[in-house]
Amino acid sequence: MACGIGASFSLIGSTTASQKLAWAGVILNALALPIWVWFRYLYPQKFHGDLRETSAFLAVLLGLALALLADGQLSLPIYLVITNLFVVLLYLYHFSSIAHPALPGLNEPFPEIEEQTGKGCHIRDICRERALDGVFVVFLRGSFCADSRGQLASFQHLLPELQKRNIGILLFSAQPSTSWDKSLSQLGAAARAELQVHQLAESSEVYPLFVARQGAPLLMQPWQSAAARPSAWLVDSEGLVLWRELAGNYRTPPGADSLRAQWFRLED
Repeated sequence: MACGIGASFSLIGSTTASQKLAWAGVILNALALPIWVWFRYLYPQKFHGDLRETSAFLAVLLGLALALLADGQLSLPIYLVITNLFVVLLYLYHFSSIAHPALPGLNEPFPEIEEQTGKGCHIRDICRERALDGVFVVFLRGSFCADSRGQLASFQHLLPELQKRNIGILLFSAQPSTSWDKSLSQLGAAARAELQVHQLAESSEVYPLFVARQGAPLLMQPWQSAAARPSAWLVDSEGLVLWRELAGNYRTPPGADSLRAQWFRLED
């Protein structure tokens, strides 16, 4: 972003048309991804990301092409756009990637989850108490993450189908439940009641399995350092894992479509 802002001053001071085009390419190349990420943060239900952040990446490449075509002298704009492309690729494929520890596999018992309040959460007991055939357990990275808030919004439309099939849904994160109040306020009353996000107990044994203690963005620290690793699980009434999806990148967490495609496993 600093590169794009600095290029704006160089654009103003340029004397030839080719220089102006080259610096315009630098600005587009440098600011496309930050602006796209900011829009996704503000409007997670309207702007959806993918592994390559296709819309932003296309703008980055257009800025690169513009600078390459306009700067025939191979001067500073060329080096800036190439460097920024390298930074963008690092962000897309390295800095936003997730490594999960060893977790329960298929047909293995799902561990008991302890909430920050001290309440234990055992899926088998929940299914017995609510007369459910199974439960989707979803770990949300955090309310600071646009994709997590997009997940929460998408689950609202899934609730009628889950109720029809007698399937519950439990949501967890590393943040206090109050951190999600703003996101929940944008949902309907019924969805707010069903989609409460529970905070994992930091002292529990399973906490390191689902939470990265330094996983939150640097801008959030030191106020919030921990972030849950995005994942989704389908657990039957016996507490056994029927399906799981462990996100390899925090920008592509399992959404409502992923859950919708898996509930047939409870019918087999």
